[in-house]
Amino acid sequence: MKRLIYIESVVLAGIVLLFGAAAYQRNFVWKDDLSLWQDVVKKSPESYRPHHALGLAYSHSKLYALAIKEYQQALSIRPLSPKTHVNIGRVYEKMGQDELAMIEYKKALRMDTNDYKAHINLGDIYRKKGLTDLALKEFMTALKINLQALDAYNALGGLYLDMGLTDLAIKEYKKILQIAPGNERAYYNLGIAYDVKGLSEEATHHYKKALDIRPDYPEALSNIGILYGKLGRLEEAIGFFKRALNKEPDDTITLFNIGLAYEQLAKRKEHRAESIELRVKAVRTYEKILNLEPDNAGAKDRMEKISNK
Repeated sequence: MKRLIYIESVVLAGIVLLFGAAAYQRNFVWKDDLSLWQDVVKKSPESYRPHHALGLAYSHSKLYALAIKEYQQALSIRPLSPKTHVNIGRVYEKMGQDELAMIEYKKALRMDTNDYKAHINLGDIYRKKGLTDLALKEFMTALKINLQALDAYNALGGLYLDMGLTDLAIKEYKKILQIAPGNERAYYNLGIAYDVKGLSEEATHHYKKALDIRPDYPEALSNIGILYGKLGRLEEAIGFFKRALNKEPDDTITLFNIGLAYEQLAKRKEHRAESIELRVKAVRTYEKILNLEPDNAGAKDRMEKISNK
């Protein structure tokens, strides 16, 4: 998965793509669901649905081993459940175990060849492996089964972007908006596509449309910050980075971007005190990155360059 990054020379290096089943995951805390379904499982331990629901709650809370345990318990009660195999596959993907995820999706499809979600998820793994033809086949199959499958259009658009077929990607994202005009992810991905084409105004417009629907959309906020950084509008860029970090405070990409923006802005300040203050902010930002990712080469490099100035 590529990401936008604002580098010292303010050159676009990559982008965040939200497509397919392995899309960006919001960091919700599902404590109420956990408590609810834990209680129901205790009261109905032989029932399929509570185990399945508890597995979903564990997955959303990033308690992956517990999620798999509950899904497996659900399967022991109802072995022929393709939906449960799909959900186990998703957990394995979150754990970075794509091979195990693929096995689960294929199990689901052996039980139900019309499980369009299994086709989308399997196609997404093929995409990650660079197996473009197989991925395309799975996404197309999903759409034959369900023409309203928004994730399939998103996945197909992402695949087209991978292939350099940006105009085809745009068509797929626009199909989503014909079905669901308020779909913020489609607007966001249109922003990505126009970014790739070098159409900054169109990209910003679509990112902002996504923000109209979801004001705290961290990737959209961060990407607008990058576009403003490219235009030299550093104060505005920093403002958008800060808003993104309010939602995802440990996002090291956005942290790195705002650190670089602080450095760039420091060079513009005529008053030494203001310049020093911004450099201190940059250093503290890079220190936070290194606390999160001790081997982050970019943060290490920036720290070294600042110390040598």
